Amino acid sequence: MLLDFLAENWAFIAAVAFVAAWLIYLTITKQWTKIREFAYQVMLLAERTFGDENGKIKFEFVVRIVYKNLPVWLKPFIREEDIRRLIQSWYDKAKDFLDDGKINKSV
Repeated sequence: MLLDFLAENWAFIAAVAFVAAWLIYLTITKQWTKIREFAYQVMLLAERTFGDENGKIKFEFVVRIVYKNLPVWLKPFIREEDIRRLIQSWYDKAKDFLDDGKINKSV
């Protein structure tokens, strides 16, 4: 039964294993850190470029710029919606850190 399942779904299992290994590789080599640092730079650019009342425009600007500048080999594995969630998470952490110098969800 298990062998039948593996035989029928080997391609999917291999793809999941590849993505998991790839994410571990990104974590070990600090690739996510480079993407996050670039996202922070784009966030600062958006803050300086757009007015305070344009939060949605700034967010969309950051998402599009970061997604556009992802390496080509990374784009098949990451959707723009995934980048949207990551950027929101990184923004929330940065905002939390800036209020009292600690990441403690005190925003």
